[in-house]
Amino acid sequence: MQTILITGVSDGIGRALAVQAAASGARVLGIGRRTFPASLAASMAPEDYCIADLGQAEAAAAIANFLRARQVTQLDILVHNAALGDYGAPAQQSRAAIDALLQVNLYTPIALTHALLPPLRRAHGLVAFVSSVHSALPTPDFAVYTATKAGLDGFARSLRLEEQGAVDVIVLWPGPTRTQLHAKSGVPPERIRSERYASPEEVAQAMLAAMQHRRSRAIGLSNRLLRWAAVHFEAQIDALLVKTAQRSTHTVR
Repeated sequence: MQTILITGVSDGIGRALAVQAAASGARVLGIGRRTFPASLAASMAPEDYCIADLGQAEAAAAIANFLRARQVTQLDILVHNAALGDYGAPAQQSRAAIDALLQVNLYTPIALTHALLPPLRRAHGLVAFVSSVHSALPTPDFAVYTATKAGLDGFARSLRLEEQGAVDVIVLWPGPTRTQLHAKSGVPPERIRSERYASPEEVAQAMLAAMQHRRSRAIGLSNRLLRWAAVHFEAQIDALLVKTAQRSTHTVR
């Protein structure tokens, strides 16, 4: 039986991952800020759920202690799924909001990976970082969020080389998904097009398939094409988006 630890299992993609992983026979350990959600009662034991605020610097140590208390000495998969978003230009964001994004989206995943490398190495385990297809794209009003995801991409790339032969490292790049992230980030309701977004269940299924093959992957065909274009035609895409923004500004005026 595989043991998988997922951060952010209370709802959205994390909950879908937990439900599907448990259905495949894995033991699921979950991290969330809220009390144990009833929606996970059929997928994991309440005692395998750890209440932790990933926005706190001591979160990684607390989670490592939780695993020791649960006598988890080998960890097959660690999924860094939890994330915060904050809509708006950096000049409009508070220092506290920026610090929170950096802590939850970047600092804690790095610290938690470091803390859990011993049990991951014992199992020749896998670390899966949930990034965003926009980490390779300019994303107005989400600059700090995309910076944290780009930071994860860079960390994973180096960690993959450092842990070669001991721990596998992949990055998963989903696109917009029907979760509460956009609303919680402060995106104006008229800009949320949830009917066009993938469901958490679809995204989770594709993620688990990528984990099974231990391969980094953008989730969904359109996102794979978008990421490929963003990586290979960075200058052209930036120029196009600048022109589009300029036209929008002139239209508003």
